[in-house]
Amino acid sequence: MRILLLECSPLLRRWPKSSKAWMDHLPTISQRHRFWSEVPQSRVDWAKTRRRGWPPEHFAIRKRHRSTDQVTLSVLAWTLGRLKGAFEASQSLTKSHATATEELSNDVQRIISHTLPLLNLLDESDEGVPSRDSIRAARGAGWPWNAVADVAEVFVALDQGGAEALARRLLRPDGFPESLFQLSVLGGVLVAAHELGAQLTSLRPIGHMTDGPVYQIQMPGQEPWDLWCEAARCWKAYGVEDHYRDMAAALTTSERAPFQARNIRPDIVLARPSDRALVFECKYPGESLDSGYVAHGMYQAAFYGHQLVPAFSEVAGYSIGPSELVPKHEERVVNGIVVGLTSPRSLRHLVARAMRTEQLGA
Repeated sequence: MRILLLECSPLLRRWPKSSKAWMDHLPTISQRHRFWSEVPQSRVDWAKTRRRGWPPEHFAIRKRHRSTDQVTLSVLAWTLGRLKGAFEASQSLTKSHATATEELSNDVQRIISHTLPLLNLLDESDEGVPSRDSIRAARGAGWPWNAVADVAEVFVALDQGGAEALARRLLRPDGFPESLFQLSVLGGVLVAAHELGAQLTSLRPIGHMTDGPVYQIQMPGQEPWDLWCEAARCWKAYGVEDHYRDMAAALTTSERAPFQARNIRPDIVLARPSDRALVFECKYPGESLDSGYVAHGMYQAAFYGHQLVPAFSEVAGYSIGPSELVPKHEERVVNGIVVGLTSPRSLRHLVARAMRTEQLGA
């Protein structure tokens, strides 16, 4: 269950941060009622009333009734119940002071406390597993209900497929085989550091849902290195701005709602705070073996590198692709940072060059 919650964590961060924000985005249903009344009321249909003679004995009344969409709320109620149950189960299996548990505790407890007041608007609270149509209706209500639908789908899939479906999902993640290529690059960095005599310490589960580096690498006689995987939180950790997120926040969705811009995530970052940083953007084009896909990774690596420049004296960013497409290592110094193309065969050299305090650029 802890792994399941870790998968849900980035989805939960898209939910509103306060009860007021939830209330401001309540989904509503508008129903029109037409009837005849012996006395005039607001919103009289005078044209229809006149057609029955004048002076009128009855008045044609039009009224509109707005109510909260119970289908969407029922999806939220069911999802919150499963979320709470999964969280309680995860705490029974882990130590309460474990880093991952503390992060999940903060996220889930805050979300539940902010969201529970909405359930008072639900007519019935014994809703079963939401149907595909119900989840589709929630998604169609726009933000934040599309984010609720994403979390609901995770738990529905677990209900339908059981533990076997969850195991298959974890062993064959979305983006396969690119995700496995990224993990192999991460492993290559760890192996290279270990061969240099470094001590490796696992800090938290590997993934894009954590708030810090996944490994600490301690070289003898040096300050420790941080090794990140899916480093969305590195900008905050090193005190630099994520210009991508700040500028993307100016966008709106097709429903004219504010675009929920998120931090960009370098695939792998190896950094010694205030000194030097290596960024690896992993590009495995799968069956297509498109070399251009690997080349495009240089754009991302360069952008990541430039955002890290204020926090480090030296920065290098590489697009790393399969050895079949990258037969040799290439790099250039571009506006003060090293940008290059590389393959897993060059990882030992790049890690050794960085950790032995040699100059990053050739």
